[in-house]
Amino acid sequence: MTLDPFALYLHVPFCAQKCPYCDFNTYATPKVPETEYIEALIRDLRWYSTDPRFASRKIFSVFWGGGTPSLLSPQGVAAVHSEVGRLFGIESGAEITLEANPSTPSKERYLGYRDAGVNRVSFGVQSFSPERLKLLGRDHSGDDARRAVELCVEAGISNVSVDIIFGVADQTMDDLERDLQAASALPINHVSTYALTIEPGTPFFQRKERGLLRMPEDDLVASMLQYIPTSLASHGFTRYEISNYAREGARSHHNEAYWMGRDYLGIGAGAHSYVGRYEGEARRGGFRWSTLAQPTAYMKAAGTTKSVSWREELSLDSARFEFFYLGLRRAVGVSLADFAASFGSAARDLYEPVIIDLVREGFIERSGDQLTLSANGILVADSVYERFILGD
Repeated sequence: MTLDPFALYLHVPFCAQKCPYCDFNTYATPKVPETEYIEALIRDLRWYSTDPRFASRKIFSVFWGGGTPSLLSPQGVAAVHSEVGRLFGIESGAEITLEANPSTPSKERYLGYRDAGVNRVSFGVQSFSPERLKLLGRDHSGDDARRAVELCVEAGISNVSVDIIFGVADQTMDDLERDLQAASALPINHVSTYALTIEPGTPFFQRKERGLLRMPEDDLVASMLQYIPTSLASHGFTRYEISNYAREGARSHHNEAYWMGRDYLGIGAGAHSYVGRYEGEARRGGFRWSTLAQPTAYMKAAGTTKSVSWREELSLDSARFEFFYLGLRRAVGVSLADFAASFGSAARDLYEPVIIDLVREGFIERSGDQLTLSANGILVADSVYERFILGD
């Protein structure tokens, strides 16, 4: 079969400080080892350019995630982009995203990223409230966030997204609405909203265990989740995935690649990759792997097999499950006809009892071959996905 272009994810694990709720592979450091890290990324890119799974395939999307990728200089980002273009080729009009911290807005820096090829910036705003920003351990103000977005757009990067966290301690519905209003008033075209989750091993988890962190009731968080799409819709943002909203034509191409099960290559400390496994045109499973998480170990091993920390082969059953698990996150849901085209078998033969039960219980809506989560299904999405494991 002809291999389609793939998505490239570049992980930058460094932060000026680590937020107390964060369980990502990130490390607070007073000085980023930029030269060494950029060299490691380039060695890994060269190594994968000879891998038959990626060789001769172009890249349709590049995403710099973290951590705080904006700690890297525009020159460093440009060096990586140059190598990506030389080794693989980047499709014309490809979406190239950089996650950025709004704490140090700089038009000159955004101009540098633009010249390096970045055409989309995602700011980790989280809130505009001084109280919530302090609680979340953020080192920027609401005014910093506003200025960062404005300067970014002035610099010529008009495709801007902001992240908002909800379900924070002592947050009310009015507090949430103020954050959504503040975000919507900015010259942005994408919003990602995430309910705060308390993960083991984080400072927030320790505070909660000691009774020092008072979280909102589940019913309030559920009400917030239901309210967000209505509020953002009034400002021209349409929900296209459980946590993501966009103006017309501004959906994240890179994230949609994950939800649609497309191949992606992850480069950088702790980055994950996925490649589908096929027999002819039929999908039969896949391969997933991750690089070494610790930056020093990764930089030493980059460009060799030793940079991979673990690998796993996904079975056909796992690939079928992920079709529903990822696809149902999207507002358009999943098509049973697409399932048949992908796997060469009818979903009805495997999942019809599960689908019937979920429709009857009001968690899934069905229109012909199309399945989507209902409003109630979104509230218990993880439980809905698990039903497709049982039905496999």
